Amino acid sequence: MRKTIKAAIAIAIAAIIGAPSSEAQFSKFLKKAQKTVEQVTKPQQQATENGAIKVASVPLPNGGTIENPFASAADIELVGAYGKSTSTNYGTVYLVFKVNMKLNKSKIGLGGTESGAKTMAVDYDGNSYFTDSMASQNCDVTEGIPVKVKVDGKFHQFQDVKKSVQAFQVMKVSVYIDASHRGQITLHDIPVQWDVDAD
Repeated sequence: MRKTIKAAIAIAIAAIIGAPSSEAQFSKFLKKAQKTVEQVTKPQQQATENGAIKVASVPLPNGGTIENPFASAADIELVGAYGKSTSTNYGTVYLVFKVNMKLNKSKIGLGGTESGAKTMAVDYDGNSYFTDSMASQNCDVTEGIPVKVKVDGKFHQFQDVKKSVQAFQVMKVSVYIDASHRGQITLHDIPVQWDVDAD
């Protein structure tokens, strides 16, 4: 590639030497050719070198914090994590969100697996809990209006959670809005309300 560019420059110089009136044009051409050579020979930098975007951690009204990398597309707020007893010592936990869609969308997918990352929760003893669905739960939303949505489908709840768990240290919840807005939100220090119905 370099040899081709150098050869093209040499031919251009030879052609222009015979025309002294085009000295200014030659100078411009030479600068342009030099810039092209630099662009071709300069190593390409990875976009990730400077591109890591820090997502703000926002306090939630009912305790804990949320990191929402999709804030430009939708305001997502966790209303609460609610536990339902299934036995003396265990239960399932479902989530309730309030979503204010900023884009002209009528659905948001919450839970499941997105881009290879599963929806999960970790308690303060280091125990991990997962949902049983690979697909997200589709929830109805409206642009510009906060809508409360329950992610409580049978396969979208955290299974076999110990009832001694009073809070999750971290939760990762998959989100799908559209092809440009997909991934996970991160929740920290989320209290669990056992055998209380969500309003």
